[in-house]
Amino acid sequence: MELKLKTLASGALLSALCLSAHGQGTAFTYQGRLSDGTNPANGIYDLTFSLFNASSGAGQVGNTFTNSTTPVSNGLFTVTLDFGNEFPGANRWLEIGVRTNGGIAFAQLAPRQPFAATPYAITAGAITGPINGSQIASGSITSSNLAPGATAANLASAGQSGVPSGALVLSATENTALVNAGYNRIGATAIADAWLQRNSSPLAARFNYTAVWTGSEEIVWGGNDTTTTFNDGARYNPARNIWTAMATNGAPGARRSHTAVWTGTELIIWGGFNGSSLNDGGRYNPVSDSWTPVTTNGAPSARNNHTAVWTGSEMIVWGGLGSGYLNDGARYNPAANTWTPLTTNQAPSARRFHTAVWTGSEMIVWGGVSNVIYYADGALYNPAADSWAALPDFGLNGRKSHTAIWSGTEMIIWGGDNGSNIFNDGIQYNPVEDAWMLVNDMGSPAARSSHTAVWTGAEMIVWGGSSNGNNLNDGGRYDPAAYTWKTMSVSGAPPARFLPAAVWSGSEMLVLGGFAGFMSYNDNFSYTPGRVMYLYQRP
Repeated sequence: MELKLKTLASGALLSALCLSAHGQGTAFTYQGRLSDGTNPANGIYDLTFSLFNASSGAGQVGNTFTNSTTPVSNGLFTVTLDFGNEFPGANRWLEIGVRTNGGIAFAQLAPRQPFAATPYAITAGAITGPINGSQIASGSITSSNLAPGATAANLASAGQSGVPSGALVLSATENTALVNAGYNRIGATAIADAWLQRNSSPLAARFNYTAVWTGSEEIVWGGNDTTTTFNDGARYNPARNIWTAMATNGAPGARRSHTAVWTGTELIIWGGFNGSSLNDGGRYNPVSDSWTPVTTNGAPSARNNHTAVWTGSEMIVWGGLGSGYLNDGARYNPAANTWTPLTTNQAPSARRFHTAVWTGSEMIVWGGVSNVIYYADGALYNPAADSWAALPDFGLNGRKSHTAIWSGTEMIIWGGDNGSNIFNDGIQYNPVEDAWMLVNDMGSPAARSSHTAVWTGAEMIVWGGSSNGNNLNDGGRYDPAAYTWKTMSVSGAPPARFLPAAVWSGSEMLVLGGFAGFMSYNDNFSYTPGRVMYLYQRP
């Protein structure tokens, strides 16, 4: 994360222009640039600002300002600072602290940054010249009056779009690229994991719904509470902490226990239950906020509690419960709006409450239940060959309501239950080696089922669920490379629940909704894992 401390030109320019005939106050606009490693930061951060009369050591003047929940978009943030009459003409330096929103400790960035002359222009009488002699009232120019991209263009034209000399970069890794580019590593700081409650969903409280991540928004749709099944949804933008209702015109009928995949441009909803099983669905385009029906011609039979994965060009639906337990499925091509049936030759036994992941070339199905049979087997499905291949047996207890994620090289299965026992163990399957290994149980979370799990790119995060009638609000982070678990903070965590939905945004886990006893939820939380950040300075 890089804080560009010398970008006063754009923000201070705005303050200097917003003048009335009787002068302006002591507040001014400060604009900075944050980067996470070499990429522009996006999200919510906490910042502190302190004014000093020296470049190091003591000498603070005025108060320290804390700007919590500061939005950062494409690396840029803007804040208003007011240190009062602390600019008599003497030199001043700004010290900034930063942390992930809701974190524990601020990282103080060094060196302090000298102020340019512009912040001293805190009084004025009138402005003439380019504005034809008219005066601009204080506050009459706001961000909404600026053309899109004007701030970034102003930075670039002033030579401020790169990393200036003396600026700092916070990197999530020991970054040899920065060292090779001439940066000096000057330290490291540990940022603790943290929960933050965000704006609640505008939807009615619910569970048994679906959630997908688009790359910039979480889309949630459908589900039920104890009395009602829904056919509405909403989009959540965590960077702006705002919700946008989805169109209901043309949306599929109300349902729960359906599936959802994200294609890169559309959300596809299919199947589910609302008094009876369903075999229809819809495609939602967030850009146009519109729905297109999924054809039922050639579609699989009606079902619920099935699985669906996205291959890059097709959605593969398999298993579930309809008129009975099912072991068939089909591939849906949204470009052609057509279905192609899957072979059932060597397919796993009929089941529901199983899991499925996509490896990049194959779908892996594992676990589930039919009647009172709890399965500990699975198979790989190859759509190019339309063929199934059984997974090797490992001897783990059969189960349902577990979770499975794809790490990029392995499927990791964890938790679940078999009706009488609840588990806190798991296994990892490597399809290249066609081999299983146990997930380390040392330091693992308590046994649970109907929980949620996401993959961060380095860790599997497990949270929530139910265990022997007790709902849970704790979890753990599993690092398969290090073969270790880390405990998650429960400070500020959501209330205990099972059947929540969670997505990984690229920097935080977003948890929404769920059920606990007779209570459904529509609250919304984000979890940021703890990590060590390495501090580099450009000479």
